[in-house]
Amino acid sequence: MTDKTFQNDRRRLLRGALLGAAAAPLAYMGVRSSNVLAQDMPRLEEDDPQAVALNYVHDATDKDDMRESGANCANCRLYLGEGDAEWGGCTAFPGKAVNVNGWCSAWVATS
Repeated sequence: MTDKTFQNDRRRLLRGALLGAAAAPLAYMGVRSSNVLAQDMPRLEEDDPQAVALNYVHDATDKDDMRESGANCANCRLYLGEGDAEWGGCTAFPGKAVNVNGWCSAWVATS
């Protein structure tokens, strides 16, 4: 490998690392802002095409035959709601608020 090629590869690596480091806080702010504004978001309706595709329901007990026992939005890793709010953001349904007692097939247990 020539010195010039090595320098170009190194510069490309450093440039990518700097851009990634600069973008990380912006991405975090975007995710958290969806939570802050959950009360302003439209509520996800069960007949929404994306909700239907993921079997979303406002009341998890309606899907007892499909879901893991006790699974609901409140204990899902994708749920962005905080505190005792009844509705909150969800990364599976961007721009829509889901019910804390809801469930969908994208449910992932919190660790």
